[in-house]
Parts: sequence; structure tokens; C-alpha cells
Amino acid sequence: MFNRYESLRWGLSTLGCPQCNLPQAMALADSYGIEFLEIRTLNGTVNCQETLYLPENKEVMQQIAAAGRCRVLDSSFGITADKPGQREALVEIARTADDFNIPYIRIFGGGNYGEALSDERLKTAEANLKWFKAQKFQAELALETHDICSSAVSCMQLQEACGCHLPIIWDAHHTRQIAGEEFADSFQLLVKNIVSVHFKDSRYAYAGEERYCDYVLIGEGLVPMDELFTLLEQNKVQVPITLEHEKFWRKNLPELEVMLDSWQSFCTKK
Repeated sequence: MFNRYESLRWGLSTLGCPQCNLPQAMALADSYGIEFLEIRTLNGTVNCQETLYLPENKEVMQQIAAAGRCRVLDSSFGITADKPGQREALVEIARTADDFNIPYIRIFGGGNYGEALSDERLKTAEANLKWFKAQKFQAELALETHDICSSAVSCMQLQEACGCHLPIIWDAHHTRQIAGEEFADSFQLLVKNIVSVHFKDSRYAYAGEERYCDYVLIGEGLVPMDELFTLLEQNKVQVPITLEHEKFWRKNLPELEVMLDSWQSFCTKK
């Protein structure tokens, strides 16, 4: 399928097929030759710490985890935030990750892009990381470049303040289209931390005076996908390069198969 970038190892987030159970999501990935599955939604909900134990999902989850095909289980935890109940929710997700030998739990920055990483937020992040380490789960937290940490610069600032190595899920769309960083600059800062890469394409749109990213088919937006994939290939990156189709959150987006076809078409162009 992806003959322009033969060395890259592709992944798919279940965010793009939220109504699927795990066997259906895995069959879809297999039909496109996709190696990895990142778990965000199943059976119409983000509560995968529950749905993964359904009989229809549990055995398949055990199989793909044993084969190394699931590296990330997603959470909504904000590392710089102190929200009631979020630690308890993260514990449930961490137990699930350990049950299935999933090595990473995706977390967010919390807050909003453009907001400063204040001393208070940095102290909260440090406290959250120390608390999680003390729980002694096998799974590690992996910070996705979202929210207040949408830039590679802010992720490294957070790591330095917390004094520990911080695995990173590089949402290459967000560092470029939201934070304004060039791919090469973000990659140089994050390369030693990256455990997964997310990609998608978009154009800018406006709601009144507010600008936002309107997601589109791969190759039809402003994101230079070839530049990203070539950068990853030239640097022999072997972590999952994962399509994150926001269908669960944005119901107006096309079905995942349409997005996958656009990706396939882009990757097979000469």
C-alpha cells in the first residue's frame, strides 16, 4: 500500500472508527496493511478501560498486544491540570494497559495552546508524574503534543522542569499547524523521546474571528505530508506512524474508509 515510504511502520487510531468493536477495527487495519492499532474508542465510547474486557474484544486485544501491534492506550489525563477524578480514571486505564501489556498511556498537556507554562502548572505536572511513578505500573505515560504542550519547545520545557525523561507522542499536525513549528525543528527537539507519531491534514477555517483547523483528506490540506514522511524515513524512525482521524469528535468528517483511501492514494503516487 505505502510504496513511497517503504520503511515506515504505519498505525491507525480507533478514534476514526468509533462504533467498531476491536475485531472490526483490526480487520480494517489489516485490510489496508496497517501494522499498529492505537486504542482510543471502541463500541461507541472512549471508556476503553471497560470495553476492552467485553468478550468480543478481550481475546483479540490479547492477541494483538502479544504480537506487539498495540503500543498505546489513550487517556484524557492532563499532566499540568489538577482536575477532580482524573487520577482515579488514569489508574483504571493503567491497570488495563498492564493487563494487556500495552507499554504506553497517552496523556495530554492540559490547558490551552498559547497559555504559558506557569510555575504552578509545572509544579502540578511534576507532582502528577511523581504520583504516577509511585503507583508502580509497568505502562509509561507518553505526552502527546496537544493543549498547552502543542509545541516541541513546551514539551522540552516541561521535561526539564520535571527532571525526568518524558516519552512523547508527536502529533506532527499540532506542532506545525497550531504551534507553527517546522517539522525538522520539532523532530530535532523531540527525537530522543518519540514513541509514536500522529498525522492528519487540515486547512484553516474561521468561526467568526476564531481560526481553527478544519480536517480534510490526506493530501488536500496545508500540511506537507511528503515532507513529514520523508523526514521520518530518512531518519529511520521505526515507531508507529499513526493516522488520527477525528471522526468520534467531528461527526461531519467522512467515514474512515474514505480517509484511508485518500492516504493510500497519496502514498502510492509517483
